[in-house]
Amino acid sequence: MAIQPINGISQTNNISNVNSALRQDDFIKLFMSQLKAQDPLEPVNNQDFLAQMAQFSLLESSRMSNQELSAVRQLVESTQGVSLIGKTAETISGGNSVMGEVISVGFNSSGTVVSLKSKDASGEDLYLNDVPVGNLSRIYK
Repeated sequence: MAIQPINGISQTNNISNVNSALRQDDFIKLFMSQLKAQDPLEPVNNQDFLAQMAQFSLLESSRMSNQELSAVRQLVESTQGVSLIGKTAETISGGNSVMGEVISVGFNSSGTVVSLKSKDASGEDLYLNDVPVGNLSRIYK
């Protein structure tokens, strides 16, 4: 079984959506329905029920681990974003590479974002706001 790497927020959100869809109450309802619907002449083996309980426990443990890892990822990303203030960063905007100084860091539902202060072709200040940290291609001292 191949394990896919976590490349971005969208994958994490997809995983949390799947995990939040299945709760312990859902398993209990399914379990009780299965008990009610079983054939009294051929009841389900106790080992099968224990295996299902073990699988659910493993699923719940995996869900909790994913939540904790997501919190750690957000903390690391936040720390990384704050450490970028005052540094020069490069990103792509409008198909062009733009280099500018990181002047602020923000946090929104999609993750950590930065604002860059750069100069346009005429020498005027240009501000790029809400650039996701993941979109920065290079960081300079």
